[in-house]
Amino acid sequence: MALPKVATSTHELTIPSTGQKIKYRPFLVKEEKLLMMAAEGGSESISEAIKSVLRACTQSKLDIQTLAPFDIEYYFLQLRGKSVGDEIKLSLLRPESMECECSKEKTCNITLSIDDIELDKTKIRDGKINITGDIGIKLKYPDLNAMQSFVGTDRAPTADEVFKIISDSIEYIWEGDDIYKSRDTSKEELNDFIESLNTEQFTKVREFFEDMPKLYKEVDWVCPECKKSVKVMLEGIDTFFV
Repeated sequence: MALPKVATSTHELTIPSTGQKIKYRPFLVKEEKLLMMAAEGGSESISEAIKSVLRACTQSKLDIQTLAPFDIEYYFLQLRGKSVGDEIKLSLLRPESMECECSKEKTCNITLSIDDIELDKTKIRDGKINITGDIGIKLKYPDLNAMQSFVGTDRAPTADEVFKIISDSIEYIWEGDDIYKSRDTSKEELNDFIESLNTEQFTKVREFFEDMPKLYKEVDWVCPECKKSVKVMLEGIDTFFV
């Protein structure tokens, strides 16, 4: 006789960048195990595990690979809330900006509600950037893996990394009524186009990525000894991945 199957609940949310409504189920023990293993493997392992879990839990037609990084972060955070609870407990190391004479090894324990973690949807853009009067570029948001190396760290991407992110994010370039799709264009041609931009034009392109929405929450880091505090901005899925 077959063992009984445990029923799971179904929930609904809206993908921030597209407005698409989807249905999903909470993650199960097998998926939670995957996340726990990924937590020991670094940012890339985490991002791949998150996408795998989202694919398993999504009950609507949705291509996870095409989602913007903030879509994936927002979706996973909501999924986590429905799966293991709305509270996230963090143990934060002392920030460098903290000015007191107490031990530098101290940590501050903070409890957050998922509902308090924000995503500024007003920054979502369609990616169309006018370069000149009749020439423009259509960008898509980069893959989560491409951005994970820089979120929540002090390391800025190198020039080569910036160019690769931009090149990989080009959907098409237009000139008047002519459309040049990236899939039909070589990487060398795309790089030559980017390098041909002047500083003002390139700044427009960079701002698309620099202004990309992300999960964030400002908290007070309170010294457990002297009780002095300093504001700390938490950003990115790695910060809230527990």
